[in-house]
Amino acid sequence: MLLLWLVALLLTPVYAASVTSDSARREAPICGAIKEPFVFWLWSRMAPRAKPARATRHANVEAVSFTTSDYKKLSGYRIRAHNNHNEPVEPKGYVLMTLGNAMIADQMIGELSAYARAGYDAYIYDYRGYGLSEGKRRINAIIEDYREIVADLNNKYERKMLYGLSLGGMVMMNAIGSGVEFDAAVIDSAPSRLSSYGCPDRIDPVNQLTEANAPKLLIITGKRDQVLGPKDTRELREKAGAMGAQTYDGENFAHPYMDRIYDVHLQRARLVREHLLPPGGLAP
Repeated sequence: MLLLWLVALLLTPVYAASVTSDSARREAPICGAIKEPFVFWLWSRMAPRAKPARATRHANVEAVSFTTSDYKKLSGYRIRAHNNHNEPVEPKGYVLMTLGNAMIADQMIGELSAYARAGYDAYIYDYRGYGLSEGKRRINAIIEDYREIVADLNNKYERKMLYGLSLGGMVMMNAIGSGVEFDAAVIDSAPSRLSSYGCPDRIDPVNQLTEANAPKLLIITGKRDQVLGPKDTRELREKAGAMGAQTYDGENFAHPYMDRIYDVHLQRARLVREHLLPPGGLAP
């Protein structure tokens, strides 16, 4: 017993140094040593404060967490699959949403209630450094987090559905480009490239497209999007369409969740559900 204790004591500094080193590598800025932290600081200031009660007021919503390989705890929520009587049922699969840069999980989880009613567990996590999640807000770290989250969920569910909004579309495209398995994905109003802003072109969403993954995608853009205009989104939509993806450039679509007309918002939500859910699986 004493020998085991001594070995553990000797290895602990090595283990701690390894974890610290991995976090430092993962959280290193890749889009400018000053610019990237500053931009994320600005974005995070636009996000609301975390209010767990805002999420748990919805039926079948529970708090969840995911611990990354560099030991950062990401907080989020799950809506459990349920029937029309709000009774939990065995899930057919999952849907994972990645958020825009000024969104947090507790304000958005209710938007996935239709998938839970259709029999799928629905997940949202705060990005690291946002809401209740630990870690520094860095693009490379967030991308790696979602590769791990998707891989973890894929081990637990049969049908795998992904939904990325704006910045979250970039994150999801990088997870997809890394080769994670999925059955269907919607990328809504994501930038085609970040390399024009000083980021490495290896993370450009347009560079994540392949002949294998494109046919599973729906790429949505909006002609009234004042956050990311046509010059920012057109290339991804057109290249994806040429490779077999479904595409939709909404005449009246603004940026996600910024549509001024509620019927336009409902149209967008139905487009997403029709792509993600299998035939006959649409929720009301």
